[in-house]
Amino acid sequence: MNGSVSAPARRRHRSRLPAVPLHPAASWVIPVVLGVLTGGYAMFIAHNQGSTLPFAALLGVVAAVVVGAVCYLLGRVQGRLLPEVRAGLYGVLLGCVIGFLYCLSGAAVGRATGVGLGVALSMAAVSFYIIHARSD
Repeated sequence: MNGSVSAPARRRHRSRLPAVPLHPAASWVIPVVLGVLTGGYAMFIAHNQGSTLPFAALLGVVAAVVVGAVCYLLGRVQGRLLPEVRAGLYGVLLGCVIGFLYCLSGAAVGRATGVGLGVALSMAAVSFYIIHARSD
């Protein structure tokens, strides 16, 4: 070989996941559904732990509004975020919700924090993988 001619570089072909276009209503339907599910479960747990029904309902409504609003805001800004930050925010959101619901069930705050942190790290890792698999 004379060194001036190099072999053509081989490209490794990675299969891409198909991009799934979302319906325009998904921008508000998904946060509403996630908020209602979280609020309903928070109300169920609080009432089973001995809270009165009005207090449990108030807790459920507040949890639903907060989770729905945060999900909606995250959905609105996710396109402008770096993939790493987006995956981290998905993890933080799910970890906070799971930790909150686990704490409502009567678990110690430290244990609920540990469970929430584990769920947050797992969700961030899975989200990071999915985001990068779709972007290549």
